[in-house]
This record gives sequence, C-alpha cells and structure tokens, in this order.
Amino acid sequence: MNNRPATLFIPANTGIFVPSTTEAWIIRSGREPVPAPADPEDFWSRRSHAVAAALASARREDDARADDQVPPEILALAEQAARAWDMKVTGMTVAATKPEKGWGAIWRIETNRGTRALKLLHRPFERNLFSIGAQEYLVKQKARVAPLVPTRDGKLYTVVGGRMFIVAEWIQGLRQAPKETIDGPEMLCYGLGEFHRRSRGYQPPPGAYHASRLHRWPRVYQKLRTKLDWFEHLARAYRDMPASPLLLEVLPRFRSQADEAIRLLEESAYRDLIARGDQEWGLAHQDYGWSNGQIGPDGKVWIIDLDGVAFDLAFRDLRKLITGTMDDRGDWDVGWMRAMIRAYNEANPLEPAALQVMLIDMLLPNEFYKLVKDALFDPGMMLDATMVAALQRLLVTDERKQRALAELGLKRRR
Repeated sequence: MNNRPATLFIPANTGIFVPSTTEAWIIRSGREPVPAPADPEDFWSRRSHAVAAALASARREDDARADDQVPPEILALAEQAARAWDMKVTGMTVAATKPEKGWGAIWRIETNRGTRALKLLHRPFERNLFSIGAQEYLVKQKARVAPLVPTRDGKLYTVVGGRMFIVAEWIQGLRQAPKETIDGPEMLCYGLGEFHRRSRGYQPPPGAYHASRLHRWPRVYQKLRTKLDWFEHLARAYRDMPASPLLLEVLPRFRSQADEAIRLLEESAYRDLIARGDQEWGLAHQDYGWSNGQIGPDGKVWIIDLDGVAFDLAFRDLRKLITGTMDDRGDWDVGWMRAMIRAYNEANPLEPAALQVMLIDMLLPNEFYKLVKDALFDPGMMLDATMVAALQRLLVTDERKQRALAELGLKRRR
C-alpha cells in the first residue's frame, strides 16, 4: 500500500482548508509552485486576515453601490437586450441581484405591453437552455410559473455581450406565505407537489446541458462525511478558539449520523427509485422556500426563480423545506412535519419507499454542516463564543430532530 500523503495543488490566496494528512503546494501565476506553510496556524492566521480584508472591501463596495446596485456596464447590456423584444420600456427597477455569481440580475420593467421581468442569467449558456426549456414546458403543463415572452424573432432569449437575457410576464401581487401558523407551510408544500407533478416528462431542448442530480446522492453524502473530518483538523489547529473544544466534542455524534445515513441510503430503495429515470421524477427546484414560492392574487402558490431546476428525486425539495422550517423554529414539531408531508401528498403522493429515502436524507447532519462550514474559510472569526452558543442550541434541537424522525417512521438498524 502507498502510504504517502495525497498531494493537493491550490491557487494562491484561496481559502481552502488543507488537512494535515495532505501535502499542499501553492500555485502562483507565472511561477513555480511552492510548498504550503507547514504550520497550519501560521497559514490560517494569514488566511483569516485576508478573508476579513476581502469581506470589508466587499462591504465598502456594496455601500458605495447602494443607489445603483448594478454596475453601469451591466445596465447598458440590459438596456440593449430589451430592444430584442417587441415592447417599449418606460421604466426599469432592480428587483434582485446576484453579484457573487458572475452578475445575475432581475429588473422589473414597465412597458407598453404591461409589467414584465427582464432577467440576466448567470449560469453557462447550455445550463440556461435547460432551465429556459423547463420554464416553457411548465407553462404548457399549466404550472404556476411566469410565462416567458418570445423576442421579435421568436426566440425565448437573447444574447448581448456574451450574456443571456430572458423576459417573463410579471406576476402581480405576490406575497410570502405566513410563517406563524401551519397554513403557510401547508400552502408551500401543496404548491411544491403540484410543481413536481406537472414537471414530469420534460425533455430538454437540443444543445441544453442535461442537468440531473438523480445519481449523485451517494456522492453528496460521502462528500459531506469527508468534510466532517476536516473540521477536526481545523479545531485542533485552532484549539485556543472558544468553540474548538465543543466542536471536537460533538463531531463524533454528527459523524455517526452521516455514517448511518450513508449506510441506510445504500440499503434503501434509492437505486430502484432512480432506475425509473429523469422524466418519471421530473424537476426539483433546488432552492425552494419562502422567497421562491409565493402566494399570488389567486390565493395559489406561484413558483419563481427557476434558474437552478434539475432532474432529481424531486421530493428532496420537500425535505429541504421541512428541515429548513424546523431548524428555523428550533422545535422539530412532528405535527407540523406531518401536516407538511400530508399537504404535499395531496398534490403529488409519496409512496412509502420514497418517504423512507426522504427521511434518510433528513438524518444527514445538514444543519450541523451549514452551521460550521464557514469556519473552513475564516476560523479565526467563526470559532468564537457565538459559535459556542449556536452549537449548544443545535445539540438541543438535534435531540428533538432524532425523536421526530423516529415518530415519522425512519427505519434505523439497531
């Protein structure tokens, strides 16, 4: 067996945590790679200052751009793109931006043909074709998504300066579902079930990237499990930080949960379910929640921001919505969880095998990972007393989560 450590080449000035078992070399532009600093504390202390400086610089740029929100060169592209449609634009208002993702943006535009949305897509061209085709298909299937408006030459998009733009009808009067009572989550779950059911049978257009996550679940589970080991290296390198002792203490608990989820998924009906294929399961939104599922003037849920849709075991959207809601509430109320599943089932019934796979997906310690993942990029700032309090809260809520999963019928091997 080769016992030499793995070698990792990383770009300079990158916030990547390198375990002590890995040999790392820094790649510098136009120069030979050099070994990374052997002392993790020395490396991380410098990374901490670099990250803090970058964050401060970004905040200053955001403040300076508070009025404009969009760089002038991006706005110029948007104004030029709008001319591809048969409409006269009389006003443009920024509705949302994604500067961290290569500048995506949405404008609410007033036109002689009514209010519309002009959207700059931030993903690669072929990936955008997949989501554009999905949105068109969903409209034809009478899903509650905004219809796309064809350009003058009949296309559903235009490209200006190498950037892709679309125009959709603006759905007036959208509002967030209430969070205080179960009514809101039930509405979101029913609307999600409708969306999943109507998305079945979608065939991407020619030239589109085939976005499918159907076969990725085991790899995603294993990737999360691997990262849990990284946190141990991190806590030991920063053993003097307030949160490090508690992080080391709780890691075995969440490692065990990840190991069990990996084992249960392998023993479950997962392989049989994905064998049915993409069209059978339809599209998962991937980022569904209170902002992207909103109540329209008809009292029904409209689903927006379809950029990230992909083939998947679509009930993963439901898992994310339930666990996100429960984690925010901190109580893992089984009554709420059952009501959310029941509302989804009314629109798109879940068979017992699919429900079991969804419960396994809930077992994976996603809440723990989300809480501590940023420490990989700035441990000097993140492993503080605030993290101690957050970990203590998570331990309490995780006890409730495990009881809830048992009540919902998660079959765990003893």
